[in-house]
Amino acid sequence: MFDRTRDSRAAGWRWLAALCLIALLASACGGGGDGDTGGVAVEGTTSPSATDDGGDRGDEGDSGVGDSGGDDSNGDERADDQQAGADEESPGPTAAPTTPDEEAPTVEPEPVYGGTLLFALESETTSGWNPITTSAATSGHIVLRQLYDPLVIEGADGEAIPFLLESFSPNDDYTEWTFTLRPGITFHDGSPVNSAALVRHLEELGNATLSRLAIEEAEIQGFEAIDDLTVKVSLGKTFVDFPLGFTSAGGFLGAPAMYDLGTDSARNPIGTGPFMLDEWVEHEVTRLARNPNYWRTDAEGRQLPYLDAIEFRPFEDDETRFNALRADDVDASLDNGGRRVEEYNEDFKAFWQGERYSATTGVLMNTARPPFDNVEMRRALAQCTDRQTLNTVLWDGQPPATGPFSPGTPGHLEDSGFPEYDPDAGRATFQRLGAPSFDILTTVTTLDLLQAELLVQMWGECGLDVGINQVLQTEAVTTAVFGNFDVFIAVNHSGYSLAMERFWWHSGYSPPPPVPAINFGRVVDSRIDAALDEVITTDDEERQRELAEEVNRAFADGVYNIWLYHSRWLIAAHDHVNGVDNLTIPGGGEHPKIFLGRVFLAETWLDEG
Repeated sequence: MFDRTRDSRAAGWRWLAALCLIALLASACGGGGDGDTGGVAVEGTTSPSATDDGGDRGDEGDSGVGDSGGDDSNGDERADDQQAGADEESPGPTAAPTTPDEEAPTVEPEPVYGGTLLFALESETTSGWNPITTSAATSGHIVLRQLYDPLVIEGADGEAIPFLLESFSPNDDYTEWTFTLRPGITFHDGSPVNSAALVRHLEELGNATLSRLAIEEAEIQGFEAIDDLTVKVSLGKTFVDFPLGFTSAGGFLGAPAMYDLGTDSARNPIGTGPFMLDEWVEHEVTRLARNPNYWRTDAEGRQLPYLDAIEFRPFEDDETRFNALRADDVDASLDNGGRRVEEYNEDFKAFWQGERYSATTGVLMNTARPPFDNVEMRRALAQCTDRQTLNTVLWDGQPPATGPFSPGTPGHLEDSGFPEYDPDAGRATFQRLGAPSFDILTTVTTLDLLQAELLVQMWGECGLDVGINQVLQTEAVTTAVFGNFDVFIAVNHSGYSLAMERFWWHSGYSPPPPVPAINFGRVVDSRIDAALDEVITTDDEERQRELAEEVNRAFADGVYNIWLYHSRWLIAAHDHVNGVDNLTIPGGGEHPKIFLGRVFLAETWLDEG
């Protein structure tokens, strides 16, 4: 039975002022259980500190349990249900034998089968669970990664690694790619994962509104099934990083029977993942049940997944979400803010994203319409933004981001040439050109509201009249896609692959509104276009770095975004939750931990007591 007791602690607002130089959408993995160790390590990923002078804490984020508080009445019942599930429904783990003369090695705790993980998310994905047609933020991607497996996964050093694919290989000029699926895998409905299913998936990608743009960008000429597991994809151009396009939603392989359902596929996902959809009550719960025929094992050969079920519960407000975790109403929770670094590290297991390949939070301006079609207006707004003060309040005082790439990521520059805080200069520009009135588009969370209020105050001191338009996360994305905004607080751009960023930044993805655009800010910049055009043609890592740096400088000169901070995603969990950041990759390799918050939970397990 789980021990649900907690030491009472006063938990209040802590404004964090320690310098923490970290990286958002381009961070590498740090600490924690390695993906090749079988997923039984209990330690969390290295976490940021609220007390040091920069970088990460030296220890692991496997600190104590959380505060008490909240009704504990259903804890025993849940524990009994979880143990029953482990005894009756799930296979048991096996241990490797030792010889009589052999000294027994240090034994890591073995994963326990069974139980239901209660997981708090930051938003609901109202557009459903067909990965090709949905509009999913980080919370949606977490759910999708339990329902589906990606064809390809991101490696810790920036490489693409086959996952559902057994292999991929190009021809000499990267205009033709051969994808080979792993044998013996079935979808949730029992149908085979084969070349016919992959061809159907590629066809569906070409039919969907946004993914069709990516297909057109690669100039896919066609796909051909070579045998039962192999598909050849022919491109109209050289595309060195083409496989990395299949690490996210476009690479989540759905069954042909799901695509046959049309719009009903949103409520009837059929993937290959470790869990299957059991129930979806919008804005209340998404319940996933164990896939008994899942194809993967951990590094010790134990069948995955360990859990019987996962219940995802959306909490749009980060205060409510934190309180649900503290009250023990959920086992684990997602967060992407820096106001409680110390609290999370002390009171919970804190599984943090590493330093490289983090996302960058910034103010994205709509350059397709006044007032921010004028670079002087954009520069003046940046000069009126006290980014250091904002970062002290929101993310433990880290220095302002200098561009979209976090430290340690190709393209990061200590000085990109981005405008410094200079409210007198900004105010003078607005007095000369006229002070505009506009709204900030942001999502419905306490953190985002606080962030927007700070910006309104700063910009108000420069004579600007600024309102706040808070909407649900999925609505915010839709609004941005159609260009119906002036400024948008966005979190994006890991810097993992500059070639993949072309979908967000190239002018080819900047049609005039109301045509939907992945390039939300409608950026049109010849320097950025040239770098993005070249980077898909070279596999020279040094040249790729140089091109990323050129993009960084061009963003600074054009002031298309006001870069705020690099934030690292966090999964905070109670002590009985293990293996949150574990992932055994078939054939070996390591994935960045808590990459953009998008975790795989097949190797997560719950203590019996």
